[in-house]
Amino acid sequence: MMTSGARSVLTAAAVLAALGLVTGCGGSDRKPDRKVAQRDGAAAEPLSASALERAALARADLKGAGLKGYEIGKMTEREFNGGKEAKALKPGCRPLAALMGTGFDPAPRNSVYRSYAAASGRDAGVSGIIRLSSYGPGDAEKTVKDLRKAISACGGGFAATDGSGKRADVAEVTSLDAPAAGDEALAYSMVDDGKDKAVIAFTVVRTGPQLTVMFGVNLTKPTQSAVPKTVVERQVRKVEAANRS
Repeated sequence: MMTSGARSVLTAAAVLAALGLVTGCGGSDRKPDRKVAQRDGAAAEPLSASALERAALARADLKGAGLKGYEIGKMTEREFNGGKEAKALKPGCRPLAALMGTGFDPAPRNSVYRSYAAASGRDAGVSGIIRLSSYGPGDAEKTVKDLRKAISACGGGFAATDGSGKRADVAEVTSLDAPAAGDEALAYSMVDDGKDKAVIAFTVVRTGPQLTVMFGVNLTKPTQSAVPKTVVERQVRKVEAANRS
């Protein structure tokens, strides 16, 4: 089950690592062509569930420079959120909590999930989850807009509960440099209010009515979590290709 606190994502990532997923983060000098991405997004329609499945990263996509040693695992929605909803007690912070549970507002039409993790090498301990979602007219844009507002309003943290009603407070929310990808993108991190001050990083990219949402944690260095740049780039390229098809 995912909650609004980093501790639950760390738990989920630990489970993924225990299942034997092995992936890592490599570098890439390629910069996405924002003009092409915007053209693709503007003409795109919401992808069906089957189209999202085809657009999601798979093992065959992990060949090439910077991707050696990657592995991707499939997840169900139930495995992602346990069918429960995290809640921020402050209304302006609710989009941040909703991103990790079931209470999406607006709700996507379709979603698929993937997991990634690194068990060895310089990125050992890096793990995370990818959610690809398609939205109705204007809903993907509203989701990004609401997240931007929440990041700005909730920098000092916020009180929250997980899906079981237990406290899962966030101590800090920090805006990060977003990738040059899709029609628009944002990135931020949240710090868990527990004694370990674990960090979870997020990257969200909108390509037309599709959202690519990525979480990243570092199990060996919990305060140094990040979303792997190469994984973001490769996933967004697949979504752009799906929009053109």
